[in-house]
Amino acid sequence: MIVNAKGTSRWAGNWKEGAGTLSTDNPTVSEAPYSYASRFEGAPGAVPEQLLAASYAGCLNQAFANTFSWGNFTAEFIETEVEIEVEFGYDSNLGRIHITTTAKVPGLREDQYEAFTQTAKKGCLISRLLNVEATMDATLVP
Repeated sequence: MIVNAKGTSRWAGNWKEGAGTLSTDNPTVSEAPYSYASRFEGAPGAVPEQLLAASYAGCLNQAFANTFSWGNFTAEFIETEVEIEVEFGYDSNLGRIHITTTAKVPGLREDQYEAFTQTAKKGCLISRLLNVEATMDATLVP
């Protein structure tokens, strides 16, 4: 299976005073406005890193559900938060990603949960695309 995804952006102006839009190739995100101020100063508008974090969380949830099914387990729920921290500068580390996930999966033991979530994190398409070290806290809800 091949997954094709496309996002587009349009920008006008300089870095700090310009503005742009972000869109996906379906109507999920359509010309969402963004600017330097929305990214770095908390002004209204889209933040590309937040869209990446949300996409990564969604990819991980599907990967978790898939690996749970290998053991014939079905999640009642999976909630995942992805935090992306970016460091600026060419000589520094790019940043870090931290994943916090909580799931309720009837019948799943803690050791199985740990194994399934680690396997899913390594295999998630976005994990593989990002090629960065991603840490994770995984909590199984009884």
